[in-house]
Amino acid sequence: MRLLFYDKPVIYVIIHIGLGVIAAFYTPVLWIFLIYQTSQLILNRRFFLFEWEIKKGNSVEHTLIKVVEFFVGFLVGKLMSKLDNPIHRKEVNN
Repeated sequence: MRLLFYDKPVIYVIIHIGLGVIAAFYTPVLWIFLIYQTSQLILNRRFFLFEWEIKKGNSVEHTLIKVVEFFVGFLVGKLMSKLDNPIHRKEVNN
């Protein structure tokens, strides 16, 4: 399955969103992701986890799409943390 606006497997989108959710709780993941994506862009390379290979070619558009996917997950994670925060929950005391 591929995204409608970008030709890549959905598993990578899920990974980017999942990393964003994790980053909402563990800030170092945010910085590692951004540094990693920036270095791929600067080096004009992309690493494909499931194919276990590094391919030449990258673009600002491709990198921005990955970063947007990541920040969608980050926002979901932040929302989850707000909903799970005891200060925001109304506890029923018996």
